[in-house]
Amino acid sequence: MFNRIGAMVMWLANPAFLRQEPPRQVQLALLLTLLWVALPLLWSLPPGVIALFGVLWLLRMALWALNIKPLSWLWLVLLLAVAVVVVWQQIGTVIGREGGVAFLLLLTVLKAYEGRGLRDWQVLLLAMLVVMGGAVLFNQNVLMAVWLLLGLMLLSADMALLGGLKPGDAVRQSAQALALALPLAAVLFVAVPRVAEPLWRIPQHNPNQASTGLSDTMRPGSISDLVQSNEPAFNATFANGYTPLPQNLYWRVMVMADFDGSQWRAMDERYIDDARAVAAPAAPVVDYQLIIRDEEGRIPALDYPIHTDSNGLSMRLGAVVRVNRSREGLRRVALQATINPYLGQTLNEGERAYYTRLPAQANPQTRALARQLRLRSNDDKTLVNQALAYFRREGFVYTLQPLRNQGADSTDYFLFQGREGFCEDYANAFVNLMRAADVPARIVTGYLGGEYNPQGQFWQVRSKDAHAWAEVWLASENAWLRVDPTTAVAEVRASGGVVSALPPGQRGAFMPQNSWLYGIGQSSQFYWQQWVVNFDANRQQNLFQRLGLGRVSLGSVGILLLLGGSAAVLPLLWWWRRQQRRNRQPLADGFMLLKSALLDADSEEIAAIGPLELQQLLAAHQQLSAPLQTLLDDYIRYVYADDTLPPPAEQRRWYRRVKSAIRKIK
Repeated sequence: MFNRIGAMVMWLANPAFLRQEPPRQVQLALLLTLLWVALPLLWSLPPGVIALFGVLWLLRMALWALNIKPLSWLWLVLLLAVAVVVVWQQIGTVIGREGGVAFLLLLTVLKAYEGRGLRDWQVLLLAMLVVMGGAVLFNQNVLMAVWLLLGLMLLSADMALLGGLKPGDAVRQSAQALALALPLAAVLFVAVPRVAEPLWRIPQHNPNQASTGLSDTMRPGSISDLVQSNEPAFNATFANGYTPLPQNLYWRVMVMADFDGSQWRAMDERYIDDARAVAAPAAPVVDYQLIIRDEEGRIPALDYPIHTDSNGLSMRLGAVVRVNRSREGLRRVALQATINPYLGQTLNEGERAYYTRLPAQANPQTRALARQLRLRSNDDKTLVNQALAYFRREGFVYTLQPLRNQGADSTDYFLFQGREGFCEDYANAFVNLMRAADVPARIVTGYLGGEYNPQGQFWQVRSKDAHAWAEVWLASENAWLRVDPTTAVAEVRASGGVVSALPPGQRGAFMPQNSWLYGIGQSSQFYWQQWVVNFDANRQQNLFQRLGLGRVSLGSVGILLLLGGSAAVLPLLWWWRRQQRRNRQPLADGFMLLKSALLDADSEEIAAIGPLELQQLLAAHQQLSAPLQTLLDDYIRYVYADDTLPPPAEQRRWYRRVKSAIRKIK
């Protein structure tokens, strides 16, 4: 052991050794590992940064293939300046998450250009480890966990290669070390106390957010463009075994009330109103949790959310739920809702005027239709039903690829000529009709339904579930009534999802290639989010209580570390004992022990004394007892007389006899 420690100290401290150049095959392994480390960043960093990384990596590979020595410092300074310019041009900064990780990635590939001795390549390995940590800031899904484990194994194998191991031994030992360390890592993951909020916050600023989430404006085509993405939006679980019907899952995100004739804009969410969920015997109150990455503070809330201003959440104008401080990363949110199409609110004259406002002179045919429907309706509820009946009987079509008129009277074109559209078209036309008939109305955008996973008992909502519907204010009810005009044309949209509502020719893009693999992937992702990514203070508290440890405290954490840590260390102890046995040479070690016990252990000549010489020395000093004579005779026979060494078990028995003899001598 001391020899190994000494060798390690020499390996770490001897500059001459560290200046040695590693074999070319080892250099190639490290350069390929760099490509693996950068892999997830290809989807997270701007194209210009990724292109520069690719060029630098290919150029470094060419230098390796041509066996050209590393570049001079002047070239490195020039490439560093190029890296700074590209990162600044693409991101606008070299700090923060995007800028910092992009700059670090380019610095790492530049470090590979000055790889001369072992120390340079070791520093490159450490830099790659830091880059892996930066990549996790962008994505924490289950595939990233697989990538991270493989990356750590590759880095440790590379370190073993730099230490001189053969490739097979390096991979085997790195995999073994990772497997042995995982149980202890799992215990520490569970036991280390969690905080309610992250210690640091990364402000959200993603210019690409509009392409993956709901926008605060709605125009013809905005929702139909979004649903063609299969990006997960959030997962939802309901408490107390409640299983909702898909047609009751209206997840409101934004309320749009300003219309300029071409697009709707979301209401100013800095304000609040007196809207309240209406409780009724037939409207159950449900508790549910979301695992979600908030979009600029927006949280989808089930209609209708029960008012709450706790746990960092608040309800804003239009009964939408917002987090008070938006941040990057997934979060777990607990909410309550009533499954009820009514949202109680009293409107004053100013608010009535606000919710009935339309651009002057626009869409004259729509206004005329509204007047006709009003004449046939005794009250506002009947007017709503008349408008829905118009959609049903006039041959409207639900499609992702409608004919549209982008002119000033686009609603007229939709209602009287095109007669085909997606949810935003029906919501827009319906609200225009209601406002033209002097009924307060507005558009709500969010999600409808979701995909239920029976194994995991959770709902997964994706971008394809994005939806727009309408709300009308009924004076007789003193409340907003949720109305979904899309279901007047495609009733199955609410109960069966967007795929079942579309024409058969437009469903292909939404269908998974392998439903079995798709289901496995969804379940894995859910459990990963539930138990790893979102293992927060509440989840840790629940687990401690299930284990009978009570609340998370210094004592309970200590007990868990003691019990769990002891169990987790057992594989490490097994490995250590096994290595001890592998490294042991019973005959040589036993003979050395015997000489050390009988002779001067500090003598420099002790290593050169053979068994016959030892017998003569002992006999000369009258110390050669019968047991020692037998031990030395056996040793001479084992090592010198026989053609092969005795079996390992017999060697270990001889070693134990030596130790027993030494104890008697002492």
